[in-house]
Amino acid sequence: MDKDIEKFMKRIIAIFMVLALVLSGECMAAARQEKAPPGDKPAENSQPKSENQAAALKAAENALDKKDFARAADILKDLAKSGNPEALYFLGRLTRDGLGVKKNVQQAARYFSQAAEKGDVSAQNAWGCALAQGQGVRRNYKEAARWLRKAAEQGLAEAQYGLGYLYAHGRGVPKNESLALDWYGRAANQGLAEAQYGLGWLYLNAKGSNQSDTRAAHWFEKAAEQDHLKAQNNLAFMYAEGRGFAQDQARALQWYERAAKAGSAEAMYNLGFMNEQGRGVPQDYGKAVEWYRKAADKNESAAQYSLGLMYEQGTGVARNLTEANRWYRLAAQNGDPDAKAVLRAQGKSVEKAQPQKAAPVPQKAVPKTKTKPKKSAPVPAPPAMYRCNWILGLPSLLSIAGLSLSVSPSRQERLRNKIRQTLLWLRQQTPTPASRKPSSRDVCVPALLAYANGQKS
Repeated sequence: MDKDIEKFMKRIIAIFMVLALVLSGECMAAARQEKAPPGDKPAENSQPKSENQAAALKAAENALDKKDFARAADILKDLAKSGNPEALYFLGRLTRDGLGVKKNVQQAARYFSQAAEKGDVSAQNAWGCALAQGQGVRRNYKEAARWLRKAAEQGLAEAQYGLGYLYAHGRGVPKNESLALDWYGRAANQGLAEAQYGLGWLYLNAKGSNQSDTRAAHWFEKAAEQDHLKAQNNLAFMYAEGRGFAQDQARALQWYERAAKAGSAEAMYNLGFMNEQGRGVPQDYGKAVEWYRKAADKNESAAQYSLGLMYEQGTGVARNLTEANRWYRLAAQNGDPDAKAVLRAQGKSVEKAQPQKAAPVPQKAVPKTKTKPKKSAPVPAPPAMYRCNWILGLPSLLSIAGLSLSVSPSRQERLRNKIRQTLLWLRQQTPTPASRKPSSRDVCVPALLAYANGQKS
């Protein structure tokens, strides 16, 4: 009997212990729930945090679509406070461009850096570009290459293009033409027009086995079809010169005109040259002047120099030496070597003049997805393809001296002008004194001047 009571008591004690444990657990859970902030309540009482952020990002995207940048910025600021990397990236874009918020490139760089550290691929590209360009942060090509590589290895075309650019120019990484072609190629195959243009430019100017006019023409054409103006100008050049394609002046003119109508100053200059020289069109000095002036007004130095020549020679326009010198000075200020040579020959310095304003560039809106970050530093634009360099005067001088060295007829008029300017200067520097017998130079200079003026000696 005593044993039965003892067993019964043990069972009662065990039951009480279980009940005590259960009650204590429920009390602790209740206490935690009371202390928890409203945002951390169980899922059945509120929408999950990730869903809230997704909805907010969608609202910001809709605001961007409507160009309501202030509304988008307000939404993104709230999300950025919680560390959302996508919101940080887009807020960086708005802050950098001054859309909906005050422009602040330093703050934009900080947003990009924070988002990049959190793994956002577009932010990694944007942060790498900021480092490469020194935009809002001290320029650091080595760090730029590191961040661009992170994004490039994840397949982002803009980052692949940026990394290719660094390899092409040896900035932050050893200069490596083959690696530049590789990264440009990856971006170009994804359809990025800037990379297609850069790849064409690199193939055109590459050394050794990497050089290929055919590949250059192919990639210029790919980019040109996407309305890339420099690619359109270069594609026209390839047709005009028969490089990578059979020579076709008509196709060259078509692409020059397409690029010129879209605002390419280089294409305008080249159209002027085609009309001046009668390449693919009947020679028309009036049209040449018209195109040169359009390009010159956009600060194209080669066009400013050519317009100066037209005014000096009275070709296609009334002769006006004052206007000629004005255009020479503008061209020289913009770095044109031929214009500088003309001013030196005239004994004039490059005086300060009011520079021509370049055409305004419309501000781009922030894209509605994060796959279109700011492009990295662009590939340097090629020089206008039909530039006349001072050294080109040498073949004509040699041919006058009786040496066999051919000169393209299309350059004869300009070369004659260069020779005339130089010889006039030379004759002015050393006039023949009455007490001295004429030297060979005294005889040669007038003869060369006659040749330069198109007269028979």
